[in-house]
Amino acid sequence: MPISVKITPGAPAGAGPYSQAVRAGDFLFLSGIGSLNVETHEIQGTTAAEQLRITMEHIQAILAAHGASLKDVVKMGLYLQDPEDYEEANAAYAEFFEEPYPARLSVGAGQVWEMKVKLDCVAYLGD
Repeated sequence: MPISVKITPGAPAGAGPYSQAVRAGDFLFLSGIGSLNVETHEIQGTTAAEQLRITMEHIQAILAAHGASLKDVVKMGLYLQDPEDYEEANAAYAEFFEEPYPARLSVGAGQVWEMKVKLDCVAYLGD
């Protein structure tokens, strides 16, 4: 199975020893993505909804660089610093998807930095 890595300049690069996204065969795995400014790596947005929307823009840029879109996403992970932000984040998330929705895991992750939302996903790029 061929494995490839491509860095997308339209989304923040990884801040550690991990790839922004990895394609393995017909699947594209995106690492945890947040609302970081692409150039400064400062957190953008002050609410969970704002941060989620910015993060989704980054995800769309990564998917597009691999010839995919949100319609190809089969699995999402939603990680919230504060579980109390769930309804707000979920409403913003719903702006990006229509049925059939991808499978999703939502967790109160208690992240160590001030980012309220992180997302990861898996997209299927086959036929």
